[in-house]
Amino acid sequence: MSNENVHISTNYEKLKCIWMASQVLDYKLCDNKFDCENCQFDKVMRNLLSEKELQNADIVNIISNKLQRINYDNNIIYLKNNLIAKEICHDTYYLGINPILISFLDTVSFLSVYESKKNILTDEQVINILGEWGSISLSAPMNFMIYDLLDFPIDTLLTLKWVAIIGAIDQEISNGRLYQEEWHTMHQKALSTIEEIKLNVPQVGYTMMDGGSKIKFLHQLIGKKRYINILDSMNS
Repeated sequence: MSNENVHISTNYEKLKCIWMASQVLDYKLCDNKFDCENCQFDKVMRNLLSEKELQNADIVNIISNKLQRINYDNNIIYLKNNLIAKEICHDTYYLGINPILISFLDTVSFLSVYESKKNILTDEQVINILGEWGSISLSAPMNFMIYDLLDFPIDTLLTLKWVAIIGAIDQEISNGRLYQEEWHTMHQKALSTIEEIKLNVPQVGYTMMDGGSKIKFLHQLIGKKRYINILDSMNS
């Protein structure tokens, strides 16, 4: 090959879009000075790739991996009924949802907490969660007062875990506490549940157990009734 041809070939290689260089596309030369962060074509390709990965993801393994990454946190007060708390100052706490339960939640469309300035009594419903699969309610494991609600989108609330600010005395916190050994039992139960699903449910893409819809979520894979039963049993 002549020097001129080598030069042309080298320049051609340098012009290849990253999607062509990575062999995702047969032909695409860069026309944006390799400024991928501001490239509309790159954004479209990444969105398409993310959607494909989501469709092909092993749903059960995703939940299993989430559960395995959850560790007991000494800075969190684990409460019964899938609730958690974290002290802000004396007798004042954040109230939230146990990350173990959150790992199982999908397609949450509505999350409501009883209004602020309200006294909540033990066993009274305090949080209601709705999704395509139906709904579950979380009840208070103790007496407390809701001071304020955290005003964030649902996805943000589930990521942060915290949903409200409450007031409670030490004795009530003790009454509602889930101790470390109980937490580990709950965690192990969740892991065992997802392993049992992994062993007994056909591979994703080969079953449509909930009305023939395309499977992207656990409730579609195992059926809504069993899904709700699992959520309800997480802290029994």
